[in-house]
Amino acid sequence: MFLVQRKSKMVKIFDNFWIKITALILGILLWFHVATEKIYTYQLYLPVTEFVVDDNLTLLTHPPESLMVNVSATGKQLMRKKWRERGLKIIASQFKAGMHTIALNTSNTIVSSPTSDISLEEILSPAAIEITIDNLADRVVSVESDINTKPAEGFAISAIHSISPNTVKLIGPKSRIDKIPVIFTEMKNLENLNSNLKLTLPLALPSGYGIRLEPDSVTVSIEVVPIKTRIFENIPVVIYNIPSDTNLAISSKSIRVEISGPPTEIDLLNKNALSASVDYNERSDSDSVAVKIDCPAKFNVKLVSPNTLKFIQ
Repeated sequence: MFLVQRKSKMVKIFDNFWIKITALILGILLWFHVATEKIYTYQLYLPVTEFVVDDNLTLLTHPPESLMVNVSATGKQLMRKKWRERGLKIIASQFKAGMHTIALNTSNTIVSSPTSDISLEEILSPAAIEITIDNLADRVVSVESDINTKPAEGFAISAIHSISPNTVKLIGPKSRIDKIPVIFTEMKNLENLNSNLKLTLPLALPSGYGIRLEPDSVTVSIEVVPIKTRIFENIPVVIYNIPSDTNLAISSKSIRVEISGPPTEIDLLNKNALSASVDYNERSDSDSVAVKIDCPAKFNVKLVSPNTLKFIQ
């Protein structure tokens, strides 16, 4: 008898099962709708995404990255992310150039994407900020490349030229951009070059808040040519750091050098642009020392003969 009653109750539980499930889901949705239509006060950090000053002025110092605030909003709005990402706008258009302390309140600080569902109630932290405002200015400056190049075997870099455009407009706080004479490209390392190259490089933005460049990149052309080798005879060797109270000499007073480089430039290379030297302090136990060759940056030393010398009495 007991088992029959128990089975009867279980059958009743599962009567109209899907109707009951549907009713439960509708009830939850109704509760969620009502709950998210209520107005809540919520404390959170919002990013400062815009700082408004007069059209002829600009900030010299960084504004705060974010503020802790109280906002009132419906539950639905609080769950959305877009209004949070758009952050806050601070209005300081009434201030002139100079240093200022701004007390933050809901009159000068607003939500960047205001809606009727969101209200900024209070600025909690910081209560005030220090800013420096400068005159907005622009000037034209030249561009130089910052490129480290390494040609492939048998090739040389003839020239890095045709920076286009070779000048850009620098825009920002006057006191800061007046001290910037030139703009460089971002550093680039290029290796194994065996043909001419043209590439677009971004410009390195100078440090400091509120500075921008127009345009922000340039095109740089690099000329790569097959190398040519020249032999220079009787390059005199200079001795450094030899004690004044010694009568030592070196085994050869001159050496022979093979230099490679771009054909046009190497044809014009003067022997006087090359120097050979040895340093007494770098001699080995056997009194031998390596010969050091200095030559202009466009050229490479292929061979030195002899490449070591010996100190002799």
